[in-house]
Amino acid sequence: GTGTFSNAALSDFTWQVNGTLNQEVQILDNETFDDGNEFENIFGQADNEQNLRIQVMPNGAGTAGQPITSKATLTINFDQTTLSGVWGFCLVDIDVENILISAIDENDNEVSHEDINNWLIELFDTNLLEDGINIPKWDATNSALLGSDTPDEYVVYNNLVIGSMPSSEAAAAFFMPDMKLESLTIIFENLQENYATSYHFYVASLNESAIPENQETVFKIYPNPAGSVVSLQLAVGSQQSAVVEIYDLYGKKLLEKQIPKGSKDVTLNVSDLQSGVYLCRLIMENKCIKKKFILK
Repeated sequence: GTGTFSNAALSDFTWQVNGTLNQEVQILDNETFDDGNEFENIFGQADNEQNLRIQVMPNGAGTAGQPITSKATLTINFDQTTLSGVWGFCLVDIDVENILISAIDENDNEVSHEDINNWLIELFDTNLLEDGINIPKWDATNSALLGSDTPDEYVVYNNLVIGSMPSSEAAAAFFMPDMKLESLTIIFENLQENYATSYHFYVASLNESAIPENQETVFKIYPNPAGSVVSLQLAVGSQQSAVVEIYDLYGKKLLEKQIPKGSKDVTLNVSDLQSGVYLCRLIMENKCIKKKFILK
């Protein structure tokens, strides 16, 4: 399939899908997120908004490590270079498949895996209450999403099982690029041997003009990597009050602290948290800023 998307808040783009498709790419408008995920919190409810559904034919019998032969490539080319940090995309229904993410920046260079890893905001389940928790796995080394049912011994891309895995629903991932892009590519690989699998692609943008120009916000985390204590340096324009929250990469809130008006330096005790990567979120009246940090 191929098509064009126009929107005042995001650069117009064309999309094209090629591969071993089970059917034509569908444009659906009946998907709903009901778990309070960050994509919904930032951009609004997905209900009755268009998304692309891409379904790929079965792979055929296979064994661990066998090359993928059933895949589809979604390519998005922006008419103008995108802005950074004001738009995001969401991939939903990642169950028995792998999804590889790549992009080209404003200088026609391929974006590194490290940079793409910084875009990841949340791994989540869009219908958390229906059939248990289905969370995809993220291989930062290869910028690859692995299906929620991928066994623990196959958590690195291309060290895989084909077939003989259960299917789940609604496992999802949300990304916000923090750099200017010319194009985005999603490669979807079906690991099932008996039936087609699919995923849904959403893209959404903030309206920059909704943020007053005089509301400048500085949000720095130090040291990074941090130890038992992490410090935040804040400069929140017009003396707004704020809330700071810390999440793990699975979207679980671990800490919340109210920040009084006029605060410039905030200290958080994170000694109860294990080593790893976390997401810190600063919430104000008119803006939400997220930054990652590492606990060593």
